[in-house]
Amino acid sequence: MKNHLLVLTFAVTCGVFILLFGQAAGVTAIGAATDNTTQPDIPTSDQTHEEIKPPVEYMLYGPTSQPETTTPSYILDFIGTWDIDKFNVTGDETWYLDVDINAPGWLYIYEYFPSDSSLEGRWIAYKWQLPQSGIWRLGPFSAADDEPEGQHIYRIWFYSDDQWAAEDPTLPQSNLVYWTYSKGQPAGQQPPLAPDKEVKGFDKVIEFITRPVILAIIAFLLVATVAAGLYLARIYTRWGKGKDTISLYSETVPGTPSTMFSTAGASAKIVLPNGMELKLSGNSHVMGRSDFARALNLDELSLISRQHFEIKFENEQFFIQNLDSPNGVKLNSDSINSKGLVRLNDNDIIEVASVIKLSFHLP
Repeated sequence: MKNHLLVLTFAVTCGVFILLFGQAAGVTAIGAATDNTTQPDIPTSDQTHEEIKPPVEYMLYGPTSQPETTTPSYILDFIGTWDIDKFNVTGDETWYLDVDINAPGWLYIYEYFPSDSSLEGRWIAYKWQLPQSGIWRLGPFSAADDEPEGQHIYRIWFYSDDQWAAEDPTLPQSNLVYWTYSKGQPAGQQPPLAPDKEVKGFDKVIEFITRPVILAIIAFLLVATVAAGLYLARIYTRWGKGKDTISLYSETVPGTPSTMFSTAGASAKIVLPNGMELKLSGNSHVMGRSDFARALNLDELSLISRQHFEIKFENEQFFIQNLDSPNGVKLNSDSINSKGLVRLNDNDIIEVASVIKLSFHLP
C-alpha cells in the first residue's frame, strides 16, 4: 500500500511539474535548435498559455521588404554593436533583433544557451501578437550578470492566416541566428591602420603647403580667383540690367545669311512656362538646347537638339519649321515634322520635344 502511495505521489508531482513548465514555456525546447523540430501551440487554440512579450523595448521600425502575400513569411536579423563581426558581443555591448514579417500574426522567439552551459534556454517572445506587417525592432538587449559565454542561438516561429511560416528552402536554417558572447571589456572602436596612414599623410600635406613659396603661389591664385569673380559679376550685372527679357542669338556659324538678324523687320516674342520672354527681332532665328537651359533640367534638355527648329519672317508673316530634330516639334498639338515652313499666328503654342510648351506672341 505504501509503495502504491509513493508511486502515486511521485506521478502527481511529476505531472504538476510538467504542467507548470508547459504553461511557462508552451514547448520544451530541449537540445540543439537544429534538432528540435517541435512547434509551439497554435495561438488561436492555445487557451492555457499566456502571451510573453519581449523583455526589451520594441517598435515598428519600417515596412516589410517582402511581398505581402497570403503565405506567411519572415526574416530574422541580428544587429550588433559593430558592422564588422556583428555577431560577436563582448562585455557590456548591446544588440538588437530585427524581425521582418509580411503579414499580421503571432511571433515566437526562443533563445538556446551554449551547449556546455548549466542554464536552460528561455522564451524571448511567446504567442506575441503583432497587429501589422513590417520590420519590428527589439532591443537593446544586454548581457545579464550570469550570461553564459559561448554560442547562443535565436530560433523563430511565425503563425499567420491559419498556418505556420515555412522555412525558406533556398536558405537552410533561415529561422536560426547564431551569435557569440564573451565577457571582458569591449574591444571598442579602435582606429584601423588606413586612417593612421591618412593622418600621417595629412601632416605631410600641411608641412608642404606651409612652405613660403607654396604660400605665395596660393595667395596669387586666391587674388586671381577673386579678381576673375568680380569681373564676371560685373559683366553679369551689365547683361542683366534694364529689361527682364533676353535676346536670342543663333548657334549657327556667323555670316550665314539665312540665320542672321537684320536691323529691320518685324518683332515678336516667345514666352516660356516660367514667364521668361525671348525676344525675336529680325528675319530668322534657329532655336535649340541653349535657349531653354534656364527652364529645363538636364534630362529634359538632352531631348532637345542643338539646332531644333527655326522661326523665319517672310512676306510680313512669321513661319516655323522643324530642323530634322529627332524628337520633333508640334504646333497647337499638331506635328509639323517634315512639313517645311508652317505659318505662326498670335498665341500659338509651340511644343518642343514633348518637354516644354512655348507661347508665341505678336506685338
